[in-house]
Amino acid sequence: MLHTSNRQPLVDRKQGAPVATIKGTTLEEYLGKVPAELADRVAALHGALARALPEARVEIEWGQPAFVDTTILISYAAYTRHINLYTTLSSRAALAEAGDLAGFTTGKGSIQLPHDDPLPLELITRIAAARAAEYREHHVLWRS
Repeated sequence: MLHTSNRQPLVDRKQGAPVATIKGTTLEEYLGKVPAELADRVAALHGALARALPEARVEIEWGQPAFVDTTILISYAAYTRHINLYTTLSSRAALAEAGDLAGFTTGKGSIQLPHDDPLPLELITRIAAARAAEYREHHVLWRS
């Protein structure tokens, strides 16, 4: 298991198993800490976001990759059993209302992408495009 601090590891509430917390100060460091069995999956997610948000630059926020264009547009974090995709509450709510998130576990602004399921690249692209449009057209900033 990866440990990046002296804190106790997170615990998966459903499985009771430790959840690795991956954090980095650069994209390269972050990606270098991703377990080998998840590297292709994380790279595919990152690539889909980069293609959907070509004007955005990648920064590290809270130890995880974030696509930024003046404000954070979208970010992600890899965990033992899933990847969390983070967007704004308003864009996540709009996607849920449209039925795009049926079957996914969601939080305030997060969408869990379980490793047991195929990576929904088309949905990820739509989420990124919707978030970029939300910012461009309505100036919705990242939650503070």
